[in-house]
Amino acid sequence: MKNLTASETQSVLAGNGLDERGNPGFAFRNPSTPLFYDWHEHPCHQITYARRGTTQVEGPEGWYLLPTAHALWIPAGTRHRTMIRNLDGVSVYFDPVHFAAGAAAHIQTFPVSAMVGAMLFHTLRWPAGPAEQAPVARSFFHTLGLLCLEQMEAKSGRLFTLPRATHPSVARAMEAALANPAHASLMQALKQAGMSERSFRRHFQDETGMTWQDWITQARLFHAATLLAEGQRVTDVAAGVGYASLSAFAKAFTHLLGMSPVRYRKVQMAPS
Repeated sequence: MKNLTASETQSVLAGNGLDERGNPGFAFRNPSTPLFYDWHEHPCHQITYARRGTTQVEGPEGWYLLPTAHALWIPAGTRHRTMIRNLDGVSVYFDPVHFAAGAAAHIQTFPVSAMVGAMLFHTLRWPAGPAEQAPVARSFFHTLGLLCLEQMEAKSGRLFTLPRATHPSVARAMEAALANPAHASLMQALKQAGMSERSFRRHFQDETGMTWQDWITQARLFHAATLLAEGQRVTDVAAGVGYASLSAFAKAFTHLLGMSPVRYRKVQMAPS
């Protein structure tokens, strides 16, 4: 994976027209090669759709997984950084001035219908530039925005979200756990945080709404989705994210992603 520096990330943004508003919008294909964009923001709302592959985004409030057949909403002006691996997807940018009222103020993942997915890819006919002023473009982007808002509002809960803590000690433990989720443990987290177990559990629950065990389990499954999207074998992924039992891994993965790891991997490997 290529890690872009802050200046390289800004160069990519400028090259793709992301340093200006869309009026009403534009789109481009995401690179299929693995890339890690540094922290950045832009004046447009962003919706990235994954037809295949997996993306992870880190924002001010946590980490977000973008699995196949879902889209990720990033409001204009929100600082974030993005890790893209083997993604067959499109990023669509909407000028906030022309976007429908009621847009969410926070990053979120939401499922999309086949029709909306096709519409998101159709926006590729309008790259950044003068053509985006056309009346058809204005109508299309407005309609697409309304449909995406409808699907965001219809989703249940905080899909594929791994919350971040603001307490510095808990945040430090989180960062250490994410560096190696397969081997992360409560004892290591307590050591990183420099807190008693009782205090750590209380702060963790208060800030994330999750127990430590639920949080680290989800972090491992986020990592597993990325590895499966790369084509790694299910048995290797299960062991690689800390599961001794393949059946336990399959059950947990299916509960989070809505499909078995075998099926998920098969979807990623299918030809376009």
